Parts: sequence; structure tokens; C-alpha cells
Amino acid sequence: MKATYRHTNIVAADWQALARFYEDVFGCTPVPPARDLSGAWLDRGTGVTDAHLTGVHLRLPGHGEGGPTLEIYSYARSEPR
Repeated sequence: MKATYRHTNIVAADWQALARFYEDVFGCTPVPPARDLSGAWLDRGTGVTDAHLTGVHLRLPGHGEGGPTLEIYSYARSEPR
């Protein structure tokens, strides 16, 4: 079986601070756009009503444009609709 590493996902209280850390220390670069995800599809996928994810994907250094990413998100419940 051939396996390929594509990404790692991290959930953090402050995704922006953690992303800055990975950019400053390891040289990761953002892969736009920043993410702001919510909706029925996310509720179904997470099993949490009113789920809301915000965050960014960072390209890991040394693998080029098609290389793996680090996904950093903050996870909360949306404001009541």
C-alpha cells in the first residue's frame, strides 16, 4: 500500500497566535484563504449543533507548492440564529 502524508489538523484556543508561532519558528507559509466554516453540513460532520470553525492552512516547508499542510482551527459554537 502506498500512503502519502497530506495534512495534520490542530484545534487551538487562538488559531492566529498558533499560526504565527509556526510561521515564525518553522517557516510555514499561509495557504489562502483563511477559513470561516459553519452550516448544516458542518453540524452533521461534527455532530455538534451550530458548530463554527475558523482558521488557516499552513504549507510545511521543504515540500514545494503541492506539499503537506498544517491546518489550525479554533472551534466554537455559532451565535444563535
